[in-house]
Amino acid sequence: MAEIKQLSFWKYLTNFWSLLTLVIFIVAFFAPNQFNGVLGNIAVIYASILGIYVGSKEVARWQNKNFISNYYGEIFVIVWTLTIFFMILVSIMNPEFIIQPEFTATYITILGIFAISQKSKALKG
Repeated sequence: MAEIKQLSFWKYLTNFWSLLTLVIFIVAFFAPNQFNGVLGNIAVIYASILGIYVGSKEVARWQNKNFISNYYGEIFVIVWTLTIFFMILVSIMNPEFIIQPEFTATYITILGIFAISQKSKALKG
């Protein structure tokens, strides 16, 4: 039961930072130079929290044979993919808008964490 509460905490914290990070990256895309110095910090905080949550979830999956996750990482991957795709299209049409490297690094981190989680899930299953 304590394990579920701990996962629940990390889930809510991850959701909060996911939304905040995504919004700030989108605002930074449309308002260049408004968040200089902050994007890297936000990206590191978000990636760390996401990694802790997914790692905790995978440990719980391996320790508890009845573990069922109702939290699908595919949603994160789809939302972030659509966002970066939109930004690429906008930046192609208007070179004034530049995708920040922190956004790209965060996107790649999300893909990597998701891939590792999926592999772990497949190995367990």
